[in-house]
Amino acid sequence: MHRDPEDPPQSTSHSRTSPTNTAVTGQPMVGPAPTELVGTSAHTVSVRERIDRWRACEEPVLIVGESGTGKEVAARSVHANSARADKPLHVVNCAGLAEDVLMAELFGHVRGAYTGALASRQGRLRRAEGATLLLDEVTEAPAALQSALLRVLEHGEIQPVGSDTVEHIDVRLIATTNRSAQELADGSALRADLRHRLGALVLRLAPLRHRPEDIAPLADLFLDQLAEHRGMRYRLSTEGLRVLTDSPLAGNARELRQVLVRASIDCPDGVIHALAVTEALRSGFQIEASDACGAIYDNGATLADVIRRHLSATLDATGGNLSEAARRLDIPRSTLQHHLARYAIERPSRAQSRTRSA
Repeated sequence: MHRDPEDPPQSTSHSRTSPTNTAVTGQPMVGPAPTELVGTSAHTVSVRERIDRWRACEEPVLIVGESGTGKEVAARSVHANSARADKPLHVVNCAGLAEDVLMAELFGHVRGAYTGALASRQGRLRRAEGATLLLDEVTEAPAALQSALLRVLEHGEIQPVGSDTVEHIDVRLIATTNRSAQELADGSALRADLRHRLGALVLRLAPLRHRPEDIAPLADLFLDQLAEHRGMRYRLSTEGLRVLTDSPLAGNARELRQVLVRASIDCPDGVIHALAVTEALRSGFQIEASDACGAIYDNGATLADVIRRHLSATLDATGGNLSEAARRLDIPRSTLQHHLARYAIERPSRAQSRTRSA
């Protein structure tokens, strides 16, 4: 899908369209949760091979990586390649919940354990019996919960809130964190004994900027999902892909997906050109000014300002030659003309361009 804009349109490799699909403007793309990391980089291939070697393992797994690097996908892959794959993967996000709520959610509670507890309720650990429980962002769990989790890992025991009874469970734990290696090592993010128990098997996921080879296959995946959801096929031009590959993409795959969602909105022919990608990156506040283009990208500029300046600078550089400007911008000439009208940009004469360059 990252072919030259001159190539004829091609259908996505496994897109499925439906007349009931509707266009979205940034909402999550729905569908079954992926269970395999996508990518061709040596790093991603190595991670997939490691997960495959762990098929017979029952030990806990700790997955470490920046936000958006695919930690939950990796967790689903570990589960799907385990002896517990016939059972569901249970997921609990440890961030953003008060300590008492999180304790009750994980361990359950008995009737009368606290105000409003009108009936006993099983916790997620009990409901995950025989299966796998993913503790997303485990380093955000409060100290008391970390202590209780250590007991689960060492003895396979839980104690519902308000109960004197200890129950035995059979659950495999997978945990994720976006904390740095230093924070994990010095104990500021996770108590050392819990880290040692959870980290029996460790997966470290590199940020996307360290594995740019994965950007193209990930973009293909996300564009396939867009095609299924919107009922329209999309593809990246070669220059559009180059812009993405050169971008830092601090939000990793999550940011990549949202950039493609934004960039595709104004592409009626389904071809996502470099200018659309640049606009989408800018609207996501990810393009930073450099010394070379500070006149175009300044901190106070609006998106319209940036586009207008960039188009004007390109026209000046090409002496007002629309065909050459369109080629440099990696967009059709008709699209360039549309943008010139939209942003009220006058085409400079060759004489004006020579005067400015002088």
